[in-house]
This record gives sequence, C-alpha cells and structure tokens, in this order.
Amino acid sequence: MPNEHLPDDLRNVWQNQPVENTPVPLEEIQRKAQCFEKRIDRRNLREYAGAAVGIAAYTFYIFKFHSPVIRAGSVLVIAGVLYVVAQLYRRASPGKLPADLAVTASIEFHRRELVHQRDLLRSVWRWYIAPIVPGLAVFSAGIMPPHSPVWVYLLLALFFLVTLGGIVWLNHRAADRLDRQIAELDNLETH
Repeated sequence: MPNEHLPDDLRNVWQNQPVENTPVPLEEIQRKAQCFEKRIDRRNLREYAGAAVGIAAYTFYIFKFHSPVIRAGSVLVIAGVLYVVAQLYRRASPGKLPADLAVTASIEFHRRELVHQRDLLRSVWRWYIAPIVPGLAVFSAGIMPPHSPVWVYLLLALFFLVTLGGIVWLNHRAADRLDRQIAELDNLETH
C-alpha cells in the first residue's frame, strides 16, 4: 500500500524543513539572567543560614563537652565552615547583568555566569566538602564511646560517605542542568 510510507515521508519533510532564525528578544535574555542571579542569591542565602546554624551548634558543643577531642573537632568544623562561607562569598556570588548590554553581549554574559556556576558545582568536593571533613572526623572520634567495636566506626564512616557523596552527586546533577542551559545559549549564538 502506498499510504504505509506516508508517516515516514511526512516525518522526513518535517525534520528536514528549514529552521527559522527568530531573534531572541533582549528582554527574554535579561529575564533569564536575572532569574538565574536571584536563584543563586537565594541558594547562597540558604547556605549562609545553614552555616550560621552549624557554627552556633558547634560553638555550643565547645562549651557543653569537656573532652578535648570533641572541642578540637568542634573548632575544626567551625574553621571549615568559615572557610566554606568565605569561598561561597568569593567564588559563588553571581555577577550582575548590566542593563545596557545588547543581545549578543547579554547572551555572552549569561553564558559566562552559567559556566562559572557549573564549574563551581563540579568542584564542590574540594572547596565545600573537604574543609569540614577533618573536623567531622575528629568530633566523631570524640563522641564515640571508648572501646567501640570497629563496625560502629565503619557504620559512621559509611553514613558520612553516603551523606557527603549525596551532596556531591546533587551538585553534579545541578551542573548537568546548567550544561543543558549553556548548550541552549550556544545554539542561540550559532543561529
């Protein structure tokens, strides 16, 4: 039957038709850049609030526990969190899109911001996770009952590995989403 091939023919015609190059309105690019900037600002604000809670908790532990190991671990966690906050402020604060940029310059600016945040998310283990690990390890060693079986230490290590690994995994997923947005912008620039 000649009509059996019609769907494939229609699909080929549809897929091979020329694509219209519709220019992206400047307002649309600016809106996307501003939404992204606000999302990064909110993320950073949540991180600062979480850091404040963590610092308050470990400061409390310094005064509550008399064990020098727990106190040392608490100090190390606080130092690690302060380092993370400084890195977050220095490295993760979003750039502000100037209002007077043309479409191409706005796309380039927004793309640079996406790439910057993507790279930051991919390196989260180095600047976000690693600084707090020593303090968590020392603190955990201090709160463990003396002569605890090895399996208790292994279970605690597994808990930290899964939790911190989950944070890294979530950040890599977010970086993958930014990669898709970067590819969309690259596609706009080529048309």
